[in-house]
Amino acid sequence: MPTREEQEARVCTALEQRFFRHIPRVDRAGRENWTDLQHKKNRLSRSLAAFTIVGMACVADDIGAAAVVDAPDDFGIDSIFYDRGNGRLLIVQAKFKSGGSAPDQGETLKTINGLRKLINKDLSGFNSEFQDKFDEIEEALDTPGVTIHLVMCCLGEQLGTHATSDLNTLKAELNRLNDRMNWELCSLTKLCQFLDEEQAIASASVTIALINNSIVLSPRKAVYGQVKASDLAALVQEHGTKIFQRNIRHYLGSVAVNTSIQETVQRRPADFFYLNNGITALATRIVVSGNGSTFQLEGFSIVNGAQTAGSIAISNNVSPDALVMMTIIEIGQNSDDIGIRITKARNYQNVVRGIDFAGLDPQQERLRQELASIGIRYHYRPSAEAKGIKTDSIKVEEAALALACMSFPLYDSHHLARLQTQGQKKENGVDYISAAKKEIGRIWEAEGTFYSKLFTDTLSGIKLCRIVNTFRFLDLILAASEASERGHYERRMFFRHGRYFIVATIAHHCPELMRKAEPVLSTDDKTAFSRMANELSELIFIESRSLNAYKGYLSIFRNIGTCQELADGVVAKLPAKNILPSQAANLNKASNTSSPPTL
Repeated sequence: MPTREEQEARVCTALEQRFFRHIPRVDRAGRENWTDLQHKKNRLSRSLAAFTIVGMACVADDIGAAAVVDAPDDFGIDSIFYDRGNGRLLIVQAKFKSGGSAPDQGETLKTINGLRKLINKDLSGFNSEFQDKFDEIEEALDTPGVTIHLVMCCLGEQLGTHATSDLNTLKAELNRLNDRMNWELCSLTKLCQFLDEEQAIASASVTIALINNSIVLSPRKAVYGQVKASDLAALVQEHGTKIFQRNIRHYLGSVAVNTSIQETVQRRPADFFYLNNGITALATRIVVSGNGSTFQLEGFSIVNGAQTAGSIAISNNVSPDALVMMTIIEIGQNSDDIGIRITKARNYQNVVRGIDFAGLDPQQERLRQELASIGIRYHYRPSAEAKGIKTDSIKVEEAALALACMSFPLYDSHHLARLQTQGQKKENGVDYISAAKKEIGRIWEAEGTFYSKLFTDTLSGIKLCRIVNTFRFLDLILAASEASERGHYERRMFFRHGRYFIVATIAHHCPELMRKAEPVLSTDDKTAFSRMANELSELIFIESRSLNAYKGYLSIFRNIGTCQELADGVVAKLPAKNILPSQAANLNKASNTSSPPTL
């Protein structure tokens, strides 16, 4: 699970990206001497009030922003919104205090007194933002059955005892005759839940007509028959990637096999049924209609045949003569084990890479949702969209490589021997970087040795984003170093083949920088990493000269034995090398960056 700092960074990044466009900096009397950081915190606080409305009422960001009334003379109320669909008046106090702080009793009492004035329709002293919303507030208060829902939003997880007691007293007072008012805490965990829910992909419920179908009832319900290619195309066009969520791949675009599928369905539609392997789909529930040829499928997902379905969907004028064999298996609710086994079995008949089965790992979908909430697209299933390299996206292969190079310390041989005698097992970075250099596919093999150690349930989207961001930055520096060594073959080969080792050494040497819960590298971060890349590269190069006397650098860095020998020498010299005398000061500086986490 993400740490509190990582959760906080995720919320902060989402607020900046989504709401700063709607909530500008306010310069008014009394703020002449405010710093940029003070203005940023003020905008974050107002953005938090907006996002609370968005999360509670499921409205668009601009509507949530329009509900903000946070300003002088707001009487402790930061946003207000008449949620007509749910019959409630939402009133929010939002406190953006990093470190898990919650509103204290004084702040809570201010909101309670402001709420009392609203209930009495006393708008005297309220700011102009409130005055503009008076008609909406009055309508809510005068509509029978509408309740008042007070939300205390903060980055903590609980209110203090006295604040809770005051809110419960108000609730009891207002609810003497009927349930008129309620309150709740919108905590950091709840805010992250809002972000997750926004990014979750709803399952598809579809209706399919199967020609010449047969039904299997035992030991598991299933149905198979022929579906019209035109019906399948309409299904994909309507539901998109929803119907591929249990598949290991989405549609891959114009690869050779898919082009062939399109040509067949367009030019020889009558032969398509005989030339195509067909489609396998899963459903949580299968319901057959009265005529026995139409089936309602809940939780529908194609697990084999995504390329067939995708190719047909983008074909023009699909003939009604084109038929596709389809098998649908009912797996019930919460039956991922059987669903995964069916998906694997059906896909092993085709050419599949080990990384493709990462598409069945729930950790990957969790990471996708967390990264999507901060504006980063994460591709863990092969697809046409994932082919291009974009600055605002991460592919699972790149993520695996960055994690392999930067997630584990470099242990020397003596330390490893002591751990072994004590019966302890530690993941050694040398194992990962040598494997990545020798056979990179082993790193992201979803059922291999390394994958489960990289993509753990403790890896957050924020942490992954920072690691990939750092890996890309260092890789550019080291690539430039290689290019600059045109007249020095040995040094050029060192930077070409030793890149993973150098990156791993930097990560080993600066755990504080790597642990920062910030997806974007600050200017100070980049300065620190640049300096370390230059100085540690020279240290490693000097230490590698004795090995290079009888082995080339490709051989050195792909062999676990020579890699470990080099690590022994480098790690021994690291404590004595003063890489960053100002590192501690840099780490204490507050980041004023308000840009999105462009990678």
